[in-house]
Amino acid sequence: MVKTGLLFLLGETLFLLAIISFAADFLSKSAEVLEKKFGASFVGSVLLGFVTTLPELVFVVVAVLALENYVALGSAIGGNILLFTIGYGMVILLAYVYHKRLITLSPTLRDDLWYLLIASLFILLAAADGEFQLWEGLVLWVIYVIFIIDQFYESREVMATNVEKTEPITSKEKKVSLSFLVVGSVLLLLAAEPFVHTIVDLSEEIGVSALFLALVISPFASEMLEKISAFLLTKKSMEGAEIAIANFIGSKVQNNSLLFGVMIVIACTAGEPFKIGDEVINLLLMVVTTIVGVKITFDLELCPKEGVLAVLLYVLVVIALFKIG
Repeated sequence: MVKTGLLFLLGETLFLLAIISFAADFLSKSAEVLEKKFGASFVGSVLLGFVTTLPELVFVVVAVLALENYVALGSAIGGNILLFTIGYGMVILLAYVYHKRLITLSPTLRDDLWYLLIASLFILLAAADGEFQLWEGLVLWVIYVIFIIDQFYESREVMATNVEKTEPITSKEKKVSLSFLVVGSVLLLLAAEPFVHTIVDLSEEIGVSALFLALVISPFASEMLEKISAFLLTKKSMEGAEIAIANFIGSKVQNNSLLFGVMIVIACTAGEPFKIGDEVINLLLMVVTTIVGVKITFDLELCPKEGVLAVLLYVLVVIALFKIG
């Protein structure tokens, strides 16, 4: 990409952020129609979880193919950090402000937390030697497949007990859903590669690490609509707050299994391991925030103090990433 001025790069970055956000919105609307057929649990944890992971997945694949592995790694790490810090904290605090109640979660959510914790700890152990190997990416894929199968059978049991509540999908809804899916996918594919190059050029222009920008900026780009939707759901009802938390966790289980697995496998197919170098400290920060999120969620109640803790943790992590970057 030709070197441009700072103002132009900033404008280009914001423009691409907007495109990615619109793409994520279209994909989410497409997946919402499927809830009538497969049920809220499976759609929230698996289908919508995949939709909200897709922008990050495309971004990471494009970055790896462009040999910008550190940008791909930064985006994958940043998404996880964003979830269990400011994303979590804001939903918890908004729920208390609007409804004066704690968020109470379904016991089935503990399964998702275990998958998230297992995948996160495996990533950290795999990174201990400073590189990811092909087989480690394949192990993460296995975790993802087991998670999908588990969620499928669990949701089928739930749907069997609520068969009378299942709504058929009309022909019109199918066409609208397909249109949203196609438009969202095309926008995402068109914007992902330029966004990778813009982040690299912007970092060079302002003298900030491209890894830091990928850790802080790209997660907001890929998850902006997910966060806005979560905040609106939380404002509407306590049930909406519960759905928002469940969707966060489901999408990040897929982030730490499918997304990391894809990133590692694609990078390693060239014949060389995925080099991590000194960035293992960023992975450690990711796992720490994941552990904190799992810990405060495992009792299935989220209170305002935990929301404040999560927001403060985000500030501390960003400061740490800036100093490291």
